[in-house]
Order: sequence, then structure tokens, then C-alpha cells
Amino acid sequence: MKKLLVFIFSTLLIVVAFDVLLGVASVSYIKSHDLPGRYRPLDRLIKKVEPDVLILGNSIALNDFVPHIISDSTGLTCYNGGIEGQGMDFFETVLDCVLQRHIPKMLILGLRVEELGQNVGDGIYDVLRPYYHTGYSSIDQHFDNRSSGERLLLHSSLYRYNIIWARILLYTLFDNTHYSPDGELMKPVPAVAPQLQHLQNCDTPIQWKLDCLERMLKRCHEKGIKAYVCFPPELYHFPVSTPPCIEAVLDLCKKYDAECFVDHEDSVFHSAPQFFADNVHLNADGAAKYTQIFVSRLSNR
Repeated sequence: MKKLLVFIFSTLLIVVAFDVLLGVASVSYIKSHDLPGRYRPLDRLIKKVEPDVLILGNSIALNDFVPHIISDSTGLTCYNGGIEGQGMDFFETVLDCVLQRHIPKMLILGLRVEELGQNVGDGIYDVLRPYYHTGYSSIDQHFDNRSSGERLLLHSSLYRYNIIWARILLYTLFDNTHYSPDGELMKPVPAVAPQLQHLQNCDTPIQWKLDCLERMLKRCHEKGIKAYVCFPPELYHFPVSTPPCIEAVLDLCKKYDAECFVDHEDSVFHSAPQFFADNVHLNADGAAKYTQIFVSRLSNR
């Protein structure tokens, strides 16, 4: 019995020591390195970049806006902080992290038509676990509102940082994704262009997602940041000209002096499917054309 207790105690001691050392190593690595692969744009966005124009959103923002075209046309620095697979709570948190150290002149938020509805996923917020208790109050607040069991797990470095070490290994060995310094990542032109599809129903907005957007627009308004909410072209025909999610966004933009560009059924793009990588995302040629349209609107204001 005594030997068993010694074995259990020794094992626990080794695990705790390893957990502490892993935490120290992880924090040191995060502070001194850019995380690799698809983590890199998020890591640079949270810790380093200070652009005049900040682009946020998920893959539709990442793939549909070309930051160097905005920079060349406006003379302002621009960074595309679009992160694939994320949702409104993530966008709000990342904006808060940036605003802790830098106030951009302009925010561009790229959204799918039904981004605020229930048919679009809520994203993978846990990619922000490594930044918990590293000085970002918005991230801390979000995780502190999790269940008591998860809050307990967050004290473990094995739990908090396993997501980055696995990804570091994965991206080092297998990932060929190359982001430009301004966050640009374009989709290639496909061999066969996608075809226009017709949707039968429109999703309705979910209140907590609207609340996230409202808080973002309110912060921008209070800090003098000009906000643009954009619905880039999608290769879908919607059953109504202004879907409910867009109506809700238009109301919020009006309330906070933001502008909303509704281009989801733009006729130029609907008549040219060769500009799309798939039904939701523009390819490199389409993104260049859409970004040029966007900057032309800025010059007319």
C-alpha cells in the first residue's frame, strides 16, 4: 500500500512539474515568436500589427479583400485579419484586443449574408485559449464565463496550450499556406467556375450575434473609427432582396454612423461566375475586382 501511495504521489508530482514547465515554455514561445501556419495572422493581429485599416471577419473577409489594393489606393496601411471558421464573438474579442494597444482609422467587417443567423456556425473560439491570462481582458472575461469545470482546466498548461503545440507540429510538417505580411491570402481561380444557386429560405438573426455587432460598432463610434460592414458577392440568388440579417445590420449601422455595403447579389459578379472560387468566396481575380469597387466608393465619400 505504501509503495502504491509513493508511486501515485510521484506520478502526480511529475505531471504537475511537467505542466508548470510546459506553461513557462509556452508563454516564453508565444511572447518571442510568431505562431506558424494558419495561426500566424491571428497571432500577429493580437500582438503586433498596427494598421490604419483593419479588416476583420472569417474566410469571406480573408479571401474577398486585397489589403495591398486598399493601401495603394488610400495611402493607408492595411491588414487583413480575417480568420477562417470564426464567428461574431470572436470578431468582437479580436477587435477589443487590438484596441487595447492601437486605434485604427477604419474597420472593415466582412460578413456572409447569414452570418448573424443560426445556420452559420459560431466559430472555434478555443483557438484563443493560449492568450488567456496574458493581458487581454476580453479573452479573460469570455473564458471566465465558462463552466466551473472548464475554468479549472484552464489552470492546466497541458489543456491551455495543447492547441498550439499540435498546430505548430502540424503546420511545420504539412502546411504550405503562405500569408503575406499584410495578411493577404487569396483563393486560386478554379479550373471550373461554380454555378449560381437558388436558396429557398433566409435565416433570421440571433440576438446575441446582433449584440456582438452592436458593441463593435459602438466602440468604433466612440473611438472615432470609421466602420464599414460589407456583404461581399455570393453566388446565390436569395428569395428576398434584403434578407432579415441584412435588415438588422442596416439598422445598427444607421444607429452608429457606420456604412453598410450590400453586394451579396451584385449583378456584375452574378453574371461572371469566373470571379468565384466557390459559391461563397471570390477567387484572386474576383477579390481584386471587389476590393477596387470598395476603394472607389471610399474616394467618392
